[in-house]
Amino acid sequence: MKGKKKNVFWWIGLLAGLILINIIAATLHSRFDLTEEKRYSLTPTTKEMVRNLSSDVVIDVFLKGDFPSGFRKLSNTTQEFLTVLKETNPGRIRYRFISPDEPAGNGKSWGDSLRSAGVEPINLTVQQTAGQENKYIFPYALVHGNGQTDVVNLFPSSKRNISVAELNSAEAMMEYGFAKSLDKLNNQKPRVIAYATGNGEPVGGEIYDLQQIVASQYAMRPFDLTVFPYIP
Repeated sequence: MKGKKKNVFWWIGLLAGLILINIIAATLHSRFDLTEEKRYSLTPTTKEMVRNLSSDVVIDVFLKGDFPSGFRKLSNTTQEFLTVLKETNPGRIRYRFISPDEPAGNGKSWGDSLRSAGVEPINLTVQQTAGQENKYIFPYALVHGNGQTDVVNLFPSSKRNISVAELNSAEAMMEYGFAKSLDKLNNQKPRVIAYATGNGEPVGGEIYDLQQIVASQYAMRPFDLTVFPYIP
């Protein structure tokens, strides 16, 4: 009898121990990034920005569907990255993956709505059992926050085939793309850039392209070094 009781208590203790371990693991959840390129980690700057978000952020990713292997890998990498992003501030960040063929609620599909907004897909020719089929892929994410929406291009190329180098480049730039978008939505007031002149720098129409490039993110102002003796 003593042996049976001891055996029962042993199993009860084991079960209680497993339950306790699961509770502790759920409470003290953490992730260890052992990859050489730190793919599942955020830079300190991005972490700080995400933790200090002033409003809720919803991210819609349109990499859901039957894709060639390269885009499936890009979709998986995006999901892994957004999981890390959400874990950094779970109260503020939500994300979902949407098929471009799904209805957007405005009488159009998401794909049609994206086209109307100027977001163009990549046209792929996919080999099917019955023959070839054209498939439109939208490697984009819409980031919504502070009443605004910004577009993140997850694969900035119009090529129909993804090379390993291009895929690695897209994955490497993913954090930058989302961080740039979150910073833009979180800081509505444009930052000011001073363009120093007075030492023969080009002015007028020669810097028009530069002004257009920075206009979406910054307010550029001239700063004449011949007038002001020092830069404040």
